[in-house]
Amino acid sequence: MFLTKAKILINERIRIKADFYLMELAAPEIAATARPGQFMMISVAVGESPFLKRPMGINSVDAKLGCVRIIYQLKGKGTHAMSKLRPGERLEILGPLGNGWQIPEGMQKVCLVGGGSGIATMLPLARELEARGIPDIEIILGGKSAEHIICLEEFSDQGKLLIATEDGSLGQKGIIDPYLQPASGYDMAFTCGPDPMMRKVARWAAASALPCQVSLEERMGCGFGVCMGCVCETKAQDGHICYKRICREGPIFAAEEVFFND
Repeated sequence: MFLTKAKILINERIRIKADFYLMELAAPEIAATARPGQFMMISVAVGESPFLKRPMGINSVDAKLGCVRIIYQLKGKGTHAMSKLRPGERLEILGPLGNGWQIPEGMQKVCLVGGGSGIATMLPLARELEARGIPDIEIILGGKSAEHIICLEEFSDQGKLLIATEDGSLGQKGIIDPYLQPASGYDMAFTCGPDPMMRKVARWAAASALPCQVSLEERMGCGFGVCMGCVCETKAQDGHICYKRICREGPIFAAEEVFFND
């Protein structure tokens, strides 16, 4: 974990209607140590507001150049403040934080399911799986429209793409449900995106006796487990409820541990 003042190299809007931005930062220590699924806490303060850092999933790293990329969507005060920053300015960032995806040995076929801004943070996982020689990688991406399907070119190099958009502007029209087939032959499923989507994936995986990992998001104060601001209920092996910190014990959890809001 490193605390550094990172120079902004790129901060540009990549989707006009969906309000997605790409930011690239010079952060050699983080780029050298980050694992797929980890995140950073980024100070977006202009003066003293907003005060708290914001958690941002890592979209890609270049260890040789010492660069880290994130993709964020305009949603509130913090991300709007970020969108006003210019190349050459510096941001205080803390990272890499959290536990990454667990990738067991010997897998032959895996399924990645991403939605919304969660799509961006699954790209490092897809690249890692491909680098490990897993021969059959299927990537299911869902969104409101083609504008919401980000990193499309990068994902197309990593595996077979299956896309669904609510308005039918890209891939099949509707939601991802038809792609979740019971007899899939997968060894593992990985998912990140809106809770309703991840809940569907978790239930599909459970019905198929398929191991599944989910990446959770939550508002955070510190990002490393001290403030207890991102505690969530999880299921212990004995069936009791236990509380875990998304920033420290997560953000990656086994799907069977998680209570999704219905």
